[in-house]
Amino acid sequence: MNLNRRHGICQLSIVPVRANPSSKEEMVTQLLFGETYFVTERQGEWLKIESAYDAYEGWINELQHTDWDQDAGQPYLVKDFPFLEASIENTLERIFLLPGSQLQKTKIEGNHIVFQINNTTYKALFEVSKQGFFTFTEMKEFALNFISAPYLWGGRTLFGMDCSGFTQLLYKLQGVQLHRDAWQQALLGADVAFLNEVKLGDLAFFDNEEGKITHVGMILENGEIIHASGKVRIDKLDSYGIFDEKKGSHSHKLRTIRRIIP
Repeated sequence: MNLNRRHGICQLSIVPVRANPSSKEEMVTQLLFGETYFVTERQGEWLKIESAYDAYEGWINELQHTDWDQDAGQPYLVKDFPFLEASIENTLERIFLLPGSQLQKTKIEGNHIVFQINNTTYKALFEVSKQGFFTFTEMKEFALNFISAPYLWGGRTLFGMDCSGFTQLLYKLQGVQLHRDAWQQALLGADVAFLNEVKLGDLAFFDNEEGKITHVGMILENGEIIHASGKVRIDKLDSYGIFDEKKGSHSHKLRTIRRIIP
């Protein structure tokens, strides 16, 4: 059933987005609190959505959907690690907001930030230092918090993330919108031709035996890269690819390096 792009918003900490309309199907990505989407189709209790942030498509359960028809302007992005705890007005309920969550219709009241979804009002302790987007140095320091976070296909949080979900989150907190998958991200920015010309924050992409880009990581200084492979980790990067010092071999073959921000 076509719903003519009905609008929705994520009102839970995390909502899984499935490849097909069933809880047994593969999770292809996640919605974070406050992220909005379009509902384009319905099958039983399942809604097909298109993320407003990156146009990614998938299915969510109707029980995890909230209607949203407001234009709240630029949302406040949560950068608190590991989460921002918010209370729900006139209740004893709490909600934990993970980095990358979007707070809608915000205002500052003393040392608290107040935000709203429809008729629900939330309040959280506000830190002025968390305002604004990250610099590359701040993005690196933030990325290091995720070391040893487990790999999870479709994941975008500390509790599990995939390689492109990780880089997308890092750039989101710098105010730069990336596509969801590694091959899509590789189409952005400008090519960096030589490894000795890389800068902190450049993205390195890696392909498989068929030449398809399947992996991405963010370049650090001193010939290192941070990426999600088994877990979020730091490895060496050379002209061939990612070198796993523990195994004494390369784990990924380098295809291209892209500079997203000049």
